[in-house]
Amino acid sequence: MPDVTVSPRRLMEAMSAAQQLIAELPDDERLRLDTIEGETQALEYLDAYAEQAIKDGALVKAAEEKARRLKARIERNRAIVTAILQGLELKRAERALFTASLAQRTEVVEVPTNEALPVAFVRMAPDKVLINKTLRAGERVPGYELQDKQDCTLTIRTG
Repeated sequence: MPDVTVSPRRLMEAMSAAQQLIAELPDDERLRLDTIEGETQALEYLDAYAEQAIKDGALVKAAEEKARRLKARIERNRAIVTAILQGLELKRAERALFTASLAQRTEVVEVPTNEALPVAFVRMAPDKVLINKTLRAGERVPGYELQDKQDCTLTIRTG
C-alpha cells in the first residue's frame, strides 16, 4: 500500500474517480472493490483515515485513564487535607497558596415515610427505555415509533 498523506482534497479526487468507475460497473461488490483498489487510491484513503481514527482513539483512551487517575489522586489528597484539618481541630486554615475550610452542608435524602409526599413534588415522565423495548418487540406504543437515525454508525475494531 503506498503511503497516502491524509488530504481532504486528494480524498475527494479519489472518491470522484472511484464513483465514476462504479457508475460503469455491474452491481457486484467484489468486482467493485477490486476495481476501486486497482484503479484509485480511495481505499488507501479509507485505510489512512481509519488508522488515524484508531490512533486518536488510543490517545483519547490513554488521556481518559490519566484523567481518571488524576481525579482519584485529587480525591485522596482532599481526603487527607480534610483529615489533617479535623485532626488539628481547625475549621479554616489560611496558607500562602490556599485557604482550606471545612463546612457542614445539607443534602436531600429519601426517607422511609416519603409515600406521603404531596403530588406537587412528584415528576412524571415517559419511560423511554421501556418504550424502546416494547417497540423493538414489534408492539405499538401510542405516540411513539422507531425511526432510523440520519447518520450511519461506524465501528472500527482492533485486535
